[in-house]
Amino acid sequence: MSDAPLQRFVSEALTDAGAIVSESGSLLWGQMPDGLRSKLEVPPTVAMTLDPNRVGEFDAELLAPGSYLLEKIVALAIGRGRWDVARFEAPIGDWVDGALSKAGLGAESRVRREVRDVQASVLFEFSFRVTLESDEKREYLHRMVASPTTASAWEADPESEESGLGPASEAVVPETVKAAYRLAAEALRETTKPAVDAFRSATLRLIEEEVRRIFGYFDRTIEEIQKSDPEGSWDLVHAIQGERDRRLTETLERFDPKARARLCSVRAIVVPMARVHLRLPVGPGVDVFVDPWSRHVAGLACDLCHRGDGPWRPQDSGTIRCARCASTRVESARPRGRPRSDTPPRGRRAVRGSGRSPRGSKARSRAASGRRRGP
Repeated sequence: MSDAPLQRFVSEALTDAGAIVSESGSLLWGQMPDGLRSKLEVPPTVAMTLDPNRVGEFDAELLAPGSYLLEKIVALAIGRGRWDVARFEAPIGDWVDGALSKAGLGAESRVRREVRDVQASVLFEFSFRVTLESDEKREYLHRMVASPTTASAWEADPESEESGLGPASEAVVPETVKAAYRLAAEALRETTKPAVDAFRSATLRLIEEEVRRIFGYFDRTIEEIQKSDPEGSWDLVHAIQGERDRRLTETLERFDPKARARLCSVRAIVVPMARVHLRLPVGPGVDVFVDPWSRHVAGLACDLCHRGDGPWRPQDSGTIRCARCASTRVESARPRGRPRSDTPPRGRRAVRGSGRSPRGSKARSRAASGRRRGP
């Protein structure tokens, strides 16, 4: 897990359970009520840290994937089924222009904008704990934001505003939450796919190495036994083969890669959402949706990868691409020219008496083709 989301998750989970949490650099201090102390098995005041180098300072407990205290806090958050409703008020100033500029669609991009309307909308923030487990274990915390209004979902910006959130009493329709969860789950799969694929590939390489090592060891053992006693070693060979098969089964079970995601918390955030019409340098334009809390621009899709993640780079052709695809310049690369040919153009005759190929050509001369190559 990265430090910032994990620290925020721990702080929010403990605060929601009734603790008083304060931060001091890389240390978290928690004042625990009696009921929470018994659940987490901690003293009234506990120091926690994500920095391994500070473990032990003030008796600080390490918060790391697999650590006892973190597992207790995660189980507490999942068991409570944390649910929250908050409201984010629009800041003073042109927050629409700020969000568009951050997404690469400011005045420098030659994109003109027209705010059509601003209405209250609800965003849902889902916190997922993703575990990749094989012979080793890796964990990540992902905050996914879903908007049923725009039918889109994305990973939350770590810099999302927190200070401007206040309590809200709006009722949330269950069907809306279910639709948002499906959007968030699909976005989570797309976000974690590179990490999951890399983890599976690394695990498969480890399996191949371990299987090769097991076969090599037992095959050499069987070969040595058969050489020393060719006639009377069959029972021992069968016993060794059975042990080899058992070791192979254990290896496949131990290295079997698994990926799991568990929902830790849900938060509904009431935000002002602006519908903005963007006029690109070429073409009719497109409507997008922007809010001041997530500062995400919804409604765009990359011309190449078709993903809805920014930042964006408008193209002279009237299309729009994400920054990653725009940097590849796939269509801007010049096509390769044809290789030089040894056949003269029509109407021209080849120079007689020359057995050499044109400079730079890899073609063999006619005289060289007739000679046999030496050993």
